[in-house]
Amino acid sequence: MKTELVTQVKAYVAAHHEEILQKYEEFINLKDFWRDADDVTVVGQWLKKEFDAEGFDCELIDVGPKAGKVVMGTLGADRPGKPILFSGHMDTALASDLYPEKPFRVEDGMAYGPGVLDMKGGILISLYVVKALNAVGYAGRPLKILFAPDEEGLHSYTDVASFIQEHSAGCLFALNMETGLMDNALAVGRKGRLGVDVFVKGKSAHAGAAFLDGISSIEEMAHKVLDFQALTDLEMETTVNTGVIKGGTIPNAVPAECMCSLDIRFKYMSELERVRKAISEICAKNYVEGTTCTFEELNLFTTLETDDTIMTLFNFMKATAAKYDLPETSPAQVGGCSDATYIQQAGTPVLCSCGVRGNWNHTLREFAVVDSLYDRINWFAAAILDSDELKF
Repeated sequence: MKTELVTQVKAYVAAHHEEILQKYEEFINLKDFWRDADDVTVVGQWLKKEFDAEGFDCELIDVGPKAGKVVMGTLGADRPGKPILFSGHMDTALASDLYPEKPFRVEDGMAYGPGVLDMKGGILISLYVVKALNAVGYAGRPLKILFAPDEEGLHSYTDVASFIQEHSAGCLFALNMETGLMDNALAVGRKGRLGVDVFVKGKSAHAGAAFLDGISSIEEMAHKVLDFQALTDLEMETTVNTGVIKGGTIPNAVPAECMCSLDIRFKYMSELERVRKAISEICAKNYVEGTTCTFEELNLFTTLETDDTIMTLFNFMKATAAKYDLPETSPAQVGGCSDATYIQQAGTPVLCSCGVRGNWNHTLREFAVVDSLYDRINWFAAAILDSDELKF
């Protein structure tokens, strides 16, 4: 019976290729850079309409004036068993003015435009999984969606991270529809990420007439940056990158202020604590007499840890692909962080990188492999149809 239903799902998807592409185009052409809260909210309204039309009971949830609204909804709340969650984010990383009007296009089997890969393509997959399951009459267990409005902004101005953790609890499993990998792997682990802003203060003075009266914040920061970079430990898969540095006002003045922003990626929490301690010590140390230094931690994403439940879920997904003659997969460890970590913290097994396959997200070259839309709609619909066989 399930094999027959999967066959019907595949037939539905094959018959709707053109419609899926048209919906993709409509979705991508709605611009929603994460800083543009009103635009992100429009996209949330579009998603609410689409999922409501498939029987979902959706809400748009306000999380503050600097972000769009969270989209959360459930189909079949009265069905037995734990729900299956599709999660992700609606916002895109590059400013809307970098793209022309109606930027979506398809060339040689690749889709281009803001968010085709990261990660509107993944959300589109979840929508058509639902459409396909509805078309074959699936009513086995509840289905749930949870789409954040500000992941690209690292939830800097909201408490969306805690919201995700709260509302992903109690699910059988979750598929986080982030950027799919070109080799069709699924992410079973992700590095954590911590941002740190460092501020040095010195004293301004004329660089010619009163050079010795000045205290250079940039000179002090230059020493510290070398110390920060030296905290990288590639054997432990820990990287510390000084990605931004700003200081001074004009060339002929000793700079009174300088700041830098650090991006720290880590696989192990012990490494996070090592780097945290070292940054505190570096900031307390003075190379240039008279300078002072403070720092602020920002946007902590903990690791997505590869545990037994994640591997059980991955092996189930791998077996599902093999059973229904779908593309092979493999487990992957990914350097970028994602909201999947908050789902894991809620106790729900989760796989990440479940979106459309592609490359070059966060750039003007961003592309997605169109055929992977169809493969993954079939794959995830089949997994839901077989979900009663999944045992943790």
